[in-house]
Amino acid sequence: MERFKIVFFGLIVLCLQVACRTRQVATNEVSKTKTITRVKRDTIIKTDPDSSFYKAWIDCINGKPVLKPNSETKKAGNYLHVPNVKIESNDLSVDCYAVAQKLFKTWQQEYIEEHETVSTIRSPIHVSKPLTWWQKIQIYLGRIALLLSVVYLVYRLIKQKLKIN
Repeated sequence: MERFKIVFFGLIVLCLQVACRTRQVATNEVSKTKTITRVKRDTIIKTDPDSSFYKAWIDCINGKPVLKPNSETKKAGNYLHVPNVKIESNDLSVDCYAVAQKLFKTWQQEYIEEHETVSTIRSPIHVSKPLTWWQKIQIYLGRIALLLSVVYLVYRLIKQKLKIN
């Protein structure tokens, strides 16, 4: 029976402590942050070596040199064309041209990161009227009753422990 009283008073004390707590409505606020990072990059494009050639026989006709090309001895490269070869009055001219190339490349990369932050905001409790003197006395009497019941409960526990040991 003694233990029943101790448990009963303990539950009353717990109920009194919970009843004094005010309830607040919490609101969640979600804020999203978007971070954009742009990185500029560049590179050099390496091209493979290329060559073209022209092979011909030089014959002498009437005392003048003349080129006799062979169709199998002309070869164009990947971006070089077949050379143009001319002989004019003891001058040999060879023209070889290539297609224009771009060797430098620049680009921009963009990274997007999104962060989401959740924060809890408790709304303030608005008091419309201040407490009256009677309400304040009731609050103080409740605190005193709670303190006395805790002291009594501790006293009973100590007294019961001393009897057991």
